[in-house]
Amino acid sequence: MSAANRNRSAPGREPGAEQLVGRRKLLLGSLAVVAMLIVGRAVQLQGFEGARWRAEADKQQKTTVPLPARRGAIYDRDGVALALTRETYAVAIATREIRDRDQAVKRLQDALGLSRAAARRATDRRDPWIDLQGRFTVEQRRKLGDLRGFYIERKLERFYPQGDVGREVLGGVGADEQAQGGIERALDESLRGEDGFSVLRRDAAGRKQASLALPAVPPRDGRNVVLTIDFDLQEIADAALSDAIRDTQASGGDLLLLDPKTGEILAAVSKRAGGSPGLGAFIEPYEPGSTLKPFFVASLLAAKRATLNDQVYAEAGTWKTPQGRTIRDVHPYEMLTLRDGLRVSSNIAMAKLTPRMPAGEQWSYLRDFGFGTPTGVEYPAEASGRLSRPDRWSAMTPASLAMGYEVSVTPLQLTLAYGALANGGALMEPRLVREVRGANGEVIERREPRRLRRVIPEQVATDLREVLVSVVADGTATRASLSTFEVAGKTGTARRTGANGRYEAGAYNATFAGFFPARDPQLVIYVKLDRPRGDYYGGLTAAPVTREALQAILAARSPSLDRSALLAIRGGTQPAAAPKRDEAAAVAGGEGTYVFLSNEVAPRDRPRSTAGVPVPDLAGKTMREAARRLHALGFHVRVRGGGTVRETMPAAGALLPRGDTLTIVGGA
Repeated sequence: MSAANRNRSAPGREPGAEQLVGRRKLLLGSLAVVAMLIVGRAVQLQGFEGARWRAEADKQQKTTVPLPARRGAIYDRDGVALALTRETYAVAIATREIRDRDQAVKRLQDALGLSRAAARRATDRRDPWIDLQGRFTVEQRRKLGDLRGFYIERKLERFYPQGDVGREVLGGVGADEQAQGGIERALDESLRGEDGFSVLRRDAAGRKQASLALPAVPPRDGRNVVLTIDFDLQEIADAALSDAIRDTQASGGDLLLLDPKTGEILAAVSKRAGGSPGLGAFIEPYEPGSTLKPFFVASLLAAKRATLNDQVYAEAGTWKTPQGRTIRDVHPYEMLTLRDGLRVSSNIAMAKLTPRMPAGEQWSYLRDFGFGTPTGVEYPAEASGRLSRPDRWSAMTPASLAMGYEVSVTPLQLTLAYGALANGGALMEPRLVREVRGANGEVIERREPRRLRRVIPEQVATDLREVLVSVVADGTATRASLSTFEVAGKTGTARRTGANGRYEAGAYNATFAGFFPARDPQLVIYVKLDRPRGDYYGGLTAAPVTREALQAILAARSPSLDRSALLAIRGGTQPAAAPKRDEAAAVAGGEGTYVFLSNEVAPRDRPRSTAGVPVPDLAGKTMREAARRLHALGFHVRVRGGGTVRETMPAAGALLPRGDTLTIVGGA
């Protein structure tokens, strides 16, 4: 090659080498930049975002499972379960996650009792998600086990083993676990407990696995509540009121039973047209009419403004007041003592005696008996009623109050006030809750009886009791057997007001309030019927309910009654006073005071037969009819289920001594 040619080629080789070196440097620089980016990203991920991504990994590998708390139970005073919580399970299937369909089908058949066809439909991949109908027991859930694709949710459901009896007291719990009225709502904070949770780890197959290294907070179950309610008495009161509403075609009514010595509410029933919920006896005030008259008389006696022997002219049944208002009695009377004025329920006698009481004094006594102020009972809502202060009274207000008008009271207030008369003049605080217990049974809170105040002297209460058990002097006599128990009380028939505040034509409330036995009271009983049709006087409608309920209570051998005291009273008293006239005539005579007589020894007081009493065949009867028949035979009754009777335990035909407990089991 010539020199010229070599010289021309040399420069061509030198630039090629430089390009190669440049490319290498560029490659190395690029690698360095990439390395720096990787290192920087690693530093960012681990140093600055490490916590975030560790949490994300934990989220994918772990799952939080809620652990709902079991709601506390509600019992009656003798331990009868009124509200319980049962554990059930809901099952859903993600069909496309199932790996072995035959195994899943067999598990559904064996554990849940599904037919093979139903089990195959539940695992059909054409539907990606299937919710199985119904709720399954703890045992079924255990047999089902854990298979991929099975999603099992624990459910805690509220149920009421005694059916609808007492539901107006208990309230309920909705599907959203929210308490709805009654004791469920009033004591919701104690009953509901606190939910917990557990954290489970998922393996590569998606299965949940518990680990001791993962956190878990156990639920705190709700506390149990023991009521003062006696379920036997509640069932009797419910049946008696239902029958009375049906027989009188009333639009509703209330029935309360109270222990006058302790203020404990033993039964509380309210029924309204359309089945509206709530305890109307606590939340619906009304004008009480003649049932308020004993408290006006009590204030006259306690303030020494009158004596029972003071006389007043009753104007032969019609009296026009100085203010121009006409007051009438159902029957004409001439001269009446205060005792007779209360006995025959003379409006004129009461009205004529009001000038003896200063307005402030009359208001003060009514207030002390508990009218116009809430009682403080353990219930989510309570009406206070209405008792206007004296500075708002008209000239006719004192007379209206003496007759039971221009004042509204709740049935509970009136029952407690009669309890004060039965309790020697001492007003007790009402109690619906006896105890609050922990989930393990220890007593956390015990609510003791509390006397609020003495309203009237004991002697005045005693004198009033004698008036309330006295017999109509004109044309009556006394006659009863040794087995008689006296019930002291007062009827009332008051006009109802409508939505506009005006009285409704032909609409009345018929009421009876009193106590039993009259000489040593153990029960205060209150009955009110709303808008009864036909005979609407309290003595013809509400009063007979009292007799029916008390006879059933005696037959049912309720532990709430002191049997030895009743036996002593029955054995030591002379025949009690009984009206000569029939009840209708007595009622027409002016809504008087009534004494009900039990002429037959109650089954619970008879010696037990060694042969026993045969259990009747009650199949097909309503639960209420069956319970009442068994009560009449002297048995305790427990109710399981609802509807009509399927069977009794022991079975029909078995011989049992009176006083034993039978269970009636309802069908579908």
